[in-house]
Amino acid sequence: MDDDEVWDAVKQTLSDVQMDRPVEAIEQRGRARRRNRNLLGLAAGGGVAAVAALALALPMATGAGTAPAPSGPDIQAGAASPALAGNTRLVSLAANLTADNASLPGDASLVIEKVDVRRGTVPSRTRYHLYTDSGEYYYTEARNELPRVIARGENLGNGFHTRGVTAARYAAAGDLAKAREQMINSVYDDGKPPTDAEQDLPGSLRQKGIESPSPLTDEDRENIADNHLWVTSVDVLSAGGGDPKVRAGVLRLISTIGDVTVADSTTGGQPTLTITATVFGDDTEHVLTINAQNGVPVSSKVNSPETGASFAGTFEVSRVTVADVGAGRF
Repeated sequence: MDDDEVWDAVKQTLSDVQMDRPVEAIEQRGRARRRNRNLLGLAAGGGVAAVAALALALPMATGAGTAPAPSGPDIQAGAASPALAGNTRLVSLAANLTADNASLPGDASLVIEKVDVRRGTVPSRTRYHLYTDSGEYYYTEARNELPRVIARGENLGNGFHTRGVTAARYAAAGDLAKAREQMINSVYDDGKPPTDAEQDLPGSLRQKGIESPSPLTDEDRENIADNHLWVTSVDVLSAGGGDPKVRAGVLRLISTIGDVTVADSTTGGQPTLTITATVFGDDTEHVLTINAQNGVPVSSKVNSPETGASFAGTFEVSRVTVADVGAGRF
């Protein structure tokens, strides 16, 4: 790979730099999550960073020569904004889920994801995600391989899901401002954003003409915080989708995002809610459909008019035991 190719690869990951996570942290998380891209999301490219469920690379869109938008200490979670018209549906559903005190069956959530990516020659596929309550995460694209992945101990969990699920469960009935901060920061190691020194741009990127960003306005902070909150919460909705308390917390959290609308819909003859987020700084929309009675994710679709890329996925979420899945009973 020559220098130009290396730089092209670096530019593809600038969304992580735009979030100002240290390069070391980006590399560590990338290795742990490389095979779990695009759950409930899309690698959109162009002016929109990848909507990658575990890469969490969704900064505000920037044009050529624009300095990256920072996060970390310069980004505040912000007070929970009042739910807008329509978003009260999310709050109401969350309250119903929180009131459900039924014991949770099993010890893991199994998500079967059927994906259709329309960009280039990316084929459709089915993915199997197993999230255990103790924090392990197993992934494969072959159903009969999942028991073997578990037996080989191929755990891809790195603490992010545990922190995110914890934040969502707290958000179900806790202080929303604190819950927002916890969820936004759950992507960082130990749930702590980098310091000013840690988020300094590497010298190699400065040599390419990318300079440190100018101070953010309050509006910038709010937009970026909402962007991060949406992506992280939707990821956690997958990881903890089998737990009604987690679903309740996620719904309360995303109800605080101004650029989210909610509409009644019907999917497969069942009542659903269609949740549309426009938090990416351009015309890209992420449309998430959930069951209107229990909040379980049903489908996800992202369209990027700028690039013509699209992602569509449908989901089956169930509670299982690791032992049963390991024995092939799922």
